[in-house]
Amino acid sequence: MNDQIVIKDYDKPLECNIKRLERSLVDISPVVGVQHRLSEIFISLFLANFADLPPSSDRSGHPLNRSNWTHHTYFAMRSTAKTLEVICTFETMGRLDAIVESVENYPGIVLLAEWETNSSSIFGAHNELEKLWTGVNEHECADAFLFTYCPVDTLYDFTRRVVEYWQSRKTTRQNSPSLFLTIVAYRRVGKSDHFVFIRTLEIGPSVVSLWHDLGFVAAEEYLECIEGL
Repeated sequence: MNDQIVIKDYDKPLECNIKRLERSLVDISPVVGVQHRLSEIFISLFLANFADLPPSSDRSGHPLNRSNWTHHTYFAMRSTAKTLEVICTFETMGRLDAIVESVENYPGIVLLAEWETNSSSIFGAHNELEKLWTGVNEHECADAFLFTYCPVDTLYDFTRRVVEYWQSRKTTRQNSPSLFLTIVAYRRVGKSDHFVFIRTLEIGPSVVSLWHDLGFVAAEEYLECIEGL
């Protein structure tokens, strides 16, 4: 029986299982199959791990500097991979910051990741966006993940540039890859960057999906910040 079943969508229930459940619940309730994409689950858990700030930092991001946060990103990626029992390899495939892949051959690579402290530097030849786009087109089940920092007052301009880039690309894949864009929005106060919130978007070929913002500050400061955008 198992030899007759081919798993084509690793993140969806088998069609035969849906039909069997439908038959058993025919007089009670309709049944639908749910897709739990591993790339999306990874990003969601990464955000929880990243938001678990190091003991030396308060909720506004002090006193850690950007170098400390780069290490914190690395450990959040490692912790997420360990929890989900996937492989996370750093500095590979043409110097991508990380790739995430399944232990077994299928589905293989599911996420290509880059992180950059300066959001304006991700554009251009051989930079983060281009490396991610080139990489995901070589792997049928892969999505992309870009993690960066951006001043609050340029957040929407930066987002627009990323969306325009990603949605203007043409892929040779059967299914277009998504870009998970996660941005730490910050305000400059004196000589320090005060982190206000984390925003994540999933950028598909024609739709942008906005996730719930994760705040580093009290609700009043967060609302004051977004009202001024």
